[in-house]
Amino acid sequence: MMIWMILSALALGLTCAFLLWGGRGWLVGKFRRDAAWVRETRLKFNPAPINAELYVQVYYAGLVVLLVALIFLTPTPIVGVGLWLVIQMLPKIITDYLWKQRRKKIDLQLPATIAAMCNSIRAGLTTVQAIQRLAEQAPDPICTEFKIIAAQYAYGADLESVIRDAKMRLNLPNFNLFASAMLLNREMGGNVADTLSRISKSLDKLHQMRLTVEAHTSEGRTNIKVLLIAPVVMLLMLSTVDYDGVKMLFTTPQGAGVLLVAAALTGTGVYFAMRITRTEI
Repeated sequence: MMIWMILSALALGLTCAFLLWGGRGWLVGKFRRDAAWVRETRLKFNPAPINAELYVQVYYAGLVVLLVALIFLTPTPIVGVGLWLVIQMLPKIITDYLWKQRRKKIDLQLPATIAAMCNSIRAGLTTVQAIQRLAEQAPDPICTEFKIIAAQYAYGADLESVIRDAKMRLNLPNFNLFASAMLLNREMGGNVADTLSRISKSLDKLHQMRLTVEAHTSEGRTNIKVLLIAPVVMLLMLSTVDYDGVKMLFTTPQGAGVLLVAAALTGTGVYFAMRITRTEI
């Protein structure tokens, strides 16, 4: 028995080695893509450079250890591999969520930041000096965006291309308006302070309108939360009365079908409710 186990382990090891060798081109390409993604994602949150390749190597090593642990800890290897594949999706999901929240904060800080830039220019500073001042004094996270702009300009990039890069990176309608005004002023000339002042006041009014709409649609968003929680609460309540009946939902094909239909109906209701209560201004 021991000999067969050793031979099986050797065969498995050789198979893995041949697979790695055969797919080395794909692995190298994936490593470079992941390193580029880490580098770009880091730049979104912090302008300081990092060794992205080292981060990816540590991440890959952690994935291997996690796979082995899940295979031994889960009831079957299939479940362990399935969980491992799901866990690999978490970094992108988490970073996308954090980036979305960061963009919301930047959008809220933008009117006051533009007003501060307008005041700096009226005080006699140039546009570049005003941007550098915002990079030092503006609140986080919008100060990071101006730090990136100031750093790229200091490294030799022209201000127009730096502003365009920030416009593409953030992809916020209000920031796009600010960036377009800056670019147009660089090309056509004019009083940039007055332009920024008008944009700041307009964005502040839009923000007040958004708050008003969100206040009027708050009841609808509360109903969405209730719609999501109600089925789970009902199942828990029914399980205290008829545990065997509720158990059939999770142990029989018919029960799985009922759960699938219920999930589809709930998802459809939540989707349309979110469309109705969406506050895009």
